[in-house]
Amino acid sequence: MTMVIGPRSARALPEIRHTTTFRLVTTLGVMFVIAVIALLGLTYVLTAAQLTSRSDQVLFKDMHELAGVPRAQLPNAVDGLIVTNASGLTFYGLVGPDGRKLAGNIVLPDGVHGGAPFDLPAGSAAAVPLRAIITRLPDGTRVEVARDTSPIIDLRHRIFAIMATSGLAVILIALVAGWLLSLGPLRRVAQFRAVAMRIATGELGPRMTISRRSDELDLIAGMINAMLDEIERLMEQVKGATDAIAHDLRTPLAHLRHRLQTLARRATGAEADPDPAVAEAIVDIDMVLRRFNALLRISELEASGRQAGFGPVDPMTLLADIAELYEPLAEERGIGLSLEGAYGHDILGDETLLLEVVSNLVENALKFVNPGGQVALSVRRTGDAIVIAVCDNGPGIPEAERELVLGRFRRGSGAARTTGMGLGLNLVAAIVNLHGFALSLEDAEPGLCVRIACQGRENAR
Repeated sequence: MTMVIGPRSARALPEIRHTTTFRLVTTLGVMFVIAVIALLGLTYVLTAAQLTSRSDQVLFKDMHELAGVPRAQLPNAVDGLIVTNASGLTFYGLVGPDGRKLAGNIVLPDGVHGGAPFDLPAGSAAAVPLRAIITRLPDGTRVEVARDTSPIIDLRHRIFAIMATSGLAVILIALVAGWLLSLGPLRRVAQFRAVAMRIATGELGPRMTISRRSDELDLIAGMINAMLDEIERLMEQVKGATDAIAHDLRTPLAHLRHRLQTLARRATGAEADPDPAVAEAIVDIDMVLRRFNALLRISELEASGRQAGFGPVDPMTLLADIAELYEPLAEERGIGLSLEGAYGHDILGDETLLLEVVSNLVENALKFVNPGGQVALSVRRTGDAIVIAVCDNGPGIPEAERELVLGRFRRGSGAARTTGMGLGLNLVAAIVNLHGFALSLEDAEPGLCVRIACQGRENAR
């Protein structure tokens, strides 16, 4: 896993379907669709039942009327009903015991027993679907009454089409509404993310934008801004105290060092070696002075944001100078120092500060790599970025400690036996953030690889 410090390209906006607004609108839309379908379904069932009931009433009425007609007059009665049937939806039939049609305009399939209304599909007795009833007379004659159910079936189809169309229309409207209503919150979330990315790189000045709507996002933004104000105030107090201590003590310590050197020369003579205890005290004072100087240097970089001296820098030239500077030290310690890359990759930065960055990284690598090890400096273009890398095959830094070592006075667990103040990588991170580059500490398997992803000069802001 790679631990990265510095501005990274903003991630793509999350899918709108994952937003709370979209989910809420679509959920309400689905609930509305279910309610509409339930309402239309109930309407369908009740309407179909009512129409079927009315058809049955007509069948029973006509059958009751025919059942009261004497047997000899039934053919004339059936024909009379056919003539007076204005709607043309009712069919009548009179079939003898032998199955011969005696009167009417329909003959229902043989074997169907009367008693209760029943349904017949289209084509079985007529070109249209029917609901029919049959009554058998004592001599075996069948009196048949049927009614065309096409209007009822057509109504069912219409209601089903209305249900399907309405459901799809409501779902589509809900999706479009959810999409449109989510765009505003997503734009604000993108703004919050951009501000948060700047804050994550060490800029505590930016604040979340608060609109006039006073919605939940504004409440969260207000809370975050208040929190940032308090954090910035506390950090300024801590930095101010640290810088004041470093600044105030640097001069007395320098005077103390000078006096120790003067006392040592007086006590031992100008040509003799100083007293070992005094020499050790001077070394300790030098270490404290270096620490104070590093603290003040980091504070200067974080506070001033000095970019006035930025100009085109060839990272390969930078690495070549560093390699030439540290090659004698590497040879003395039996460590191989290699350089790889090509010239001509210009980046925009402060050459002095970048030299300081790479020098710190190379010094760290030479400090921790054992004799016979390797330290590799390289420059490569990866996409739009120009990557400066300092890699070694030393003990490395455990993944859990890679973010820790970038803080002030923080050292990895493997650095307990080596000299240092725990400020080198913090200074590196401060300079990298000042340039807007990205710093990553990665596993070199074995060892550590520190990569700085720089924007090319053509892509720099």
